[in-house]
Amino acid sequence: MLNLMPYQKILGLLILGLIVLLSSQAQSTRPLTKRVMVKTNLLNAFFKRPTLSIEKALTSTVTLEGSFVQGTFENFILADHYDFNGFLLRTKKYFTELQYREVNRYAGVYLGTLKRNIVNQGTVNNTGFFGISSRDFHANSIRGGGSVGFAYFTKSNIVIDVQGSLGYGRYIHPKRLNPYDDAKGYIDVQVWLSVGYCF
Repeated sequence: MLNLMPYQKILGLLILGLIVLLSSQAQSTRPLTKRVMVKTNLLNAFFKRPTLSIEKALTSTVTLEGSFVQGTFENFILADHYDFNGFLLRTKKYFTELQYREVNRYAGVYLGTLKRNIVNQGTVNNTGFFGISSRDFHANSIRGGGSVGFAYFTKSNIVIDVQGSLGYGRYIHPKRLNPYDDAKGYIDVQVWLSVGYCF
């Protein structure tokens, strides 16, 4: 069961209320190319931090999206503490012109930054043969890769965007306390389920 902090529940209710309020107002259906989309990734509720994405159409089939991402984990897989934050700039090429009430499929490329902090207290099992090393790692990185997904726009201007991305991140001036922790980069995997509004 997802354990949300009080401020996260309030933020979620405010976002939901804003979407309902805006969608209830009758508006003429302007072309999507003349709108700005503001979205948040619902899956970031697992990471205890919100994301914000702003997307604008450059043409009827190409959009540019800027995103601020952040999150934190406690006791997750091989880390006692893991937090991250960064920016992404993504260009999307839709396979057809952007349309309301249709599934708009796209492919894209992205480039961004990501700051990662990973802390782990090492442990050894009772046999003494297996263990996890201590880790205190802090680094900025530059990452890039490709994305595929689809967006759906309702007549009331709500947007639902489902996306998967795969790329590579390269560390810049990492700070390591463990001399054996010599990672140069990482595989960058992203899954997005974003909901927002077209202003």
